[in-house]
Amino acid sequence: MQNNSQPVSFEQLPEAVGKLMDDMAEVKAFLKDLSKQSFSKAPEWMSVEDLINYLPGHPAKQTIYCWVWRKAIPYHKAGAKLQFLKSEIDAWLMGETIGIDESDDEIRIPVKARKGSSKKGGSK
Repeated sequence: MQNNSQPVSFEQLPEAVGKLMDDMAEVKAFLKDLSKQSFSKAPEWMSVEDLINYLPGHPAKQTIYCWVWRKAIPYHKAGAKLQFLKSEIDAWLMGETIGIDESDDEIRIPVKARKGSSKKGGSK
């Protein structure tokens, strides 16, 4: 078969169409594999401990709770547990804006930050 820049003659047409069909089958298979990789990936959830290990600098647990309290970091709650979606944390680290789910009105304040949480003295 001739070079792609030269026109195909009538005699070469069956061979050219066959090659084109083979190439298209390869492209279809490649795109199918690519779509499976990008869409079948389940979301990766992290606990507070997982997040501490994942973040650069490994911040303290209290720092994470402070960020959550200030709504400075994207988070989700499953009952009383905090969960973090890895894709949202990656976007947050890159400085992208992430909307936080406002459906839950309860604000979880870390124990050390609560007013009157000190164990010293009597009742106030």
